Amino acid sequence: MNQPNIFSYATSELSQDAFICWLLSWASPECSAFDLELHECAISLIESFFLKHEIAVPTTLDSVVISKQDDNIDVLCIVNHCYSILIEDKTGTRNHSNQLTRYFEQIQARGFAANNILPIYYKTEDQGCYDEVLSEGYQPFLRGDILRVLNAYQGNHAILLDYRRYLQSISASVERYQRIALSEWDRRAWIGFYLALQDTLPGARWDYVSNPSDGFLGFWWGLQGDTACEQYLQLEQDTLCFKIRVQTQTQRKSLRSKWYEVIRNASSDFGLNLIKPVRFGNGRSMTVCVLDGDYRAVTDGVVDVDKTIITLRSAEKLLKSVQEK
Repeated sequence: MNQPNIFSYATSELSQDAFICWLLSWASPECSAFDLELHECAISLIESFFLKHEIAVPTTLDSVVISKQDDNIDVLCIVNHCYSILIEDKTGTRNHSNQLTRYFEQIQARGFAANNILPIYYKTEDQGCYDEVLSEGYQPFLRGDILRVLNAYQGNHAILLDYRRYLQSISASVERYQRIALSEWDRRAWIGFYLALQDTLPGARWDYVSNPSDGFLGFWWGLQGDTACEQYLQLEQDTLCFKIRVQTQTQRKSLRSKWYEVIRNASSDFGLNLIKPVRFGNGRSMTVCVLDGDYRAVTDGVVDVDKTIITLRSAEKLLKSVQEK
């Protein structure tokens, strides 16, 4: 039995907001007298936020003021009366509704210089793309970043140790795909696998894809074509799909048939056995071919990522070979 952990139950973003506020508040100078190690950990967290933005860390932290849900901003940390660390805290959800820009503008309207505002996207679960976050001026501060700070803590405060163990347990779950049989994979194992593929396949993205059959975690890359008909590759968990995206409804059937023939006829040159999908759809995005069988290679009972990537590279080469000039 695992040791009971309060954060296994306090999983909401509001609970995490409270933890962030609690830890940051220990950076106040007067808190060093209560618990020096916790004080130093809090300072290290603030320093990490500055380093993410490549802003010089203040020589001393003379003042640290924390507020929660200030104008809907999850956590606001004002350092030395002039730096505003704006934290958007996410667990499993994502940014939405232009909230990142809105929060930045709210802080700027309070008189803080733009280069003294440090927007942080604090994320403990994984997501497939941070381009939008970065474009809004926020720096992703991910589970690995958080653990680098917390792992240096040598104290014994139960709250911090529980939070650290909780994040470590998420990381262990994400990394399980390397150690367990394919049939045992759960959502986090798939995420870990997709993260490993993403390191090798430039421009790849992954996310939850909803459909009438309860949806799946999808992974896509290799986009080519034009606005009339785009072609790309998609992993629908254990299925490798060749897909097209067609905006004009009246062209979908003919383009679906065309690309099925084109891709299928070229597949043997790349050592891939492609077949029709269970059903041809007629939506904007359609599967035209799938690989017969699981694309994941197995060695000693677990996935072999390197060998799997060889198959995915072959699919990539096939798709590029039929690209229309």
